[in-house]
Amino acid sequence: MAVLGLLADSEGYCPHSFDLMGDADRRGYWIDVFAGQLPSLLEHAMESEGGGPDAAARAEKVRGVFGGMLERLREEPTAFGALSVMRICELREGCLRAEGFGDVYRVVKARENDAAVGQLPKLLGELDGMADGARLAALITGVFAGNIFDLGAPDTIELFRDGGIDFDATRGRIRRPWLVDDFDALASRWSGEAYARAVLLVDNAGADVVLGMIPLARELARRGTAVVLSANTEPALNDILHAELVPLMARIGEFDPVVRGALDDGRMTCVASGNGMPLIDFTRVSEAFAEAAADADLLVIEGMGRALESNYEARFTCDTLKLAMIKERDVADLLGGEMYDVVCRFERGSGG
Repeated sequence: MAVLGLLADSEGYCPHSFDLMGDADRRGYWIDVFAGQLPSLLEHAMESEGGGPDAAARAEKVRGVFGGMLERLREEPTAFGALSVMRICELREGCLRAEGFGDVYRVVKARENDAAVGQLPKLLGELDGMADGARLAALITGVFAGNIFDLGAPDTIELFRDGGIDFDATRGRIRRPWLVDDFDALASRWSGEAYARAVLLVDNAGADVVLGMIPLARELARRGTAVVLSANTEPALNDILHAELVPLMARIGEFDPVVRGALDDGRMTCVASGNGMPLIDFTRVSEAFAEAAADADLLVIEGMGRALESNYEARFTCDTLKLAMIKERDVADLLGGEMYDVVCRFERGSGG
């Protein structure tokens, strides 16, 4: 693994936004969150294996082992090393792998990708018909609307169970001012010289990546920016994987000439991040990702896990755009907001 060279202070870098070691109430909150996710997680785990008694038995083992870990952590926060939201994610994924479960959300991700791709041509046509300023606002709002497709947050799990999430309806409800609203600063920079190289860390499959982040990447490429799209290497919840993103981009290129041209001439590429969690530690990324990002002048970090639950206070030598919709009450409390508030945090790089 490698350290991302864009970190402004790699020695002092701490990815974690929450203190689970010293704050017992916060620790209890997050343990409850992970415990509440478990039934839905195991349903998808069994679905990914085609059901049957063997998958059910293995799922019960995960329930017992991981559930036991969570209960132990309530009283012994150092039982499995320094405790953080990221560490609990690692424990959960380890329990799933130990029982032979791989990408437990692969079925629902494929279904949601198909549905979102069907909506994409209409959305791209709408965006292409806008003036530049209106288009940027619509692109950022689209990222927020797509980011609600999150099967790691209890409230959005229930929304999904109740019949899915309407991208257009969600987009229509997002109105400025946002909770963290640096859009004007972003728009001012956007109106100047195009970025040379942008690295975009994507989050969930389905509407999130297809209707949110890919249109943003496409617009950057159309402006002449070299774009790197980076997804997880290993499975975590319904996050899209690099192995899924590559064929997805090729599929979109079949009907969109802008994406096809950018892929063909190398202006748009996909690189695996080396990550296997919904959060990310930028001192533990793949060599390929670190190399691809080395000369970037824009880093886009999308999603509550990567941009808020981790890395919210992280600083970088290049311009950074952190985009997310809040779907956890503790995250809302941390930022002084409400559920489903949105964050557009734009920070100029420290490198000049």
